[in-house]
Amino acid sequence: MALPIKINLDSVLKLPLSKRVLILVGVNLAVAGLMYWFLIGPKYAKVAELDMELAGLTVKLNESRQIAADIPKYLKEKEEMEEKLAAAVAQLPNAKEIPDLIDGISGAGVQAGLKILLFKPEKEVEKGFYAEVPVKMTVEGRYESLYDFSVKIGNLPRIVNLGSLEVVSQGHKNRVPVLKTDLVATTFRFLPGDAGAAEKEQLQEGDRKK
Repeated sequence: MALPIKINLDSVLKLPLSKRVLILVGVNLAVAGLMYWFLIGPKYAKVAELDMELAGLTVKLNESRQIAADIPKYLKEKEEMEEKLAAAVAQLPNAKEIPDLIDGISGAGVQAGLKILLFKPEKEVEKGFYAEVPVKMTVEGRYESLYDFSVKIGNLPRIVNLGSLEVVSQGHKNRVPVLKTDLVATTFRFLPGDAGAAEKEQLQEGDRKK
């Protein structure tokens, strides 16, 4: 059975200096250990947890700053796209202008010196907020006339594309080579209202994602 140890200040003071120093060091270590165990240790774990949380918040903050810095760029790009879209739509004729535009295509061929063998407007093909209006044509004439026709088409106030060209030589007339050309002249009509609603919704959805 262990005997109780009684320690009083007088007995400690009577000890040699080296032992008194050891006792003092031991007491300090015990006090420091108790302070760490009950006070510093729990706080240190909390500080480490807060450091990790701070690091995560810092990453999110930097990401938010980057997004905020890019907002003016996105707004400018959106504005430029809207301006380009408005300019493109302005070149798309409405339903009332289509007959005059088709007459303009035919007139461009005649003015260029081409003989129009076939001029047949086809059924419109809807493409979202606009519709393609194709016109099948067969023309005959010199190469220079065909070139002049394409230039005149390019100078029309509305968009007209020439495609599906098939050129066949018809020999010579008065020593001048004559070409027969099958082609499709396609213009485009703006579809206001419900016909273009799906396309407009897609454009708006793209803007929201930005």
